[in-house]
Amino acid sequence: MSRIKKTYRKGVKVSERHGAAEWRAERLSALVLIPLCLWGLWGAWTIAGSGYDGARAWLAQPVNAALLAVSLLIALWHTNMGLKVIVDDYVHKPSSRTALLTFIALLCLAVAGLSVFFIGRLALGSAPLPAGLGG
Repeated sequence: MSRIKKTYRKGVKVSERHGAAEWRAERLSALVLIPLCLWGLWGAWTIAGSGYDGARAWLAQPVNAALLAVSLLIALWHTNMGLKVIVDDYVHKPSSRTALLTFIALLCLAVAGLSVFFIGRLALGSAPLPAGLGG
């Protein structure tokens, strides 16, 4: 079993390479989001002024529903990774850091699940929710 030697340069600890994969994942998700955001802008331009029925008709196309779901899921993954970096940098108490990271992950997971659920509902043309549950 090899031990990683902790090295310092000018009094600052040098990375031990455990963050490189997270850095690459953040950059990859950002790159994937560029064309998806351009597609989203095109989609918004397409349905602008068409009202609720036009938006439902656009979303009823399987490609549009799938791309919207993928866009939201990748955006939430990217958000979760970015917030993790912020928490790791600024929250120093281990118990608080763990609690906050768990909360953020669960919140992103809940938003992802609800987003996919409602995209599916709209894409399949389901009836609106009962009064008091979503307007």
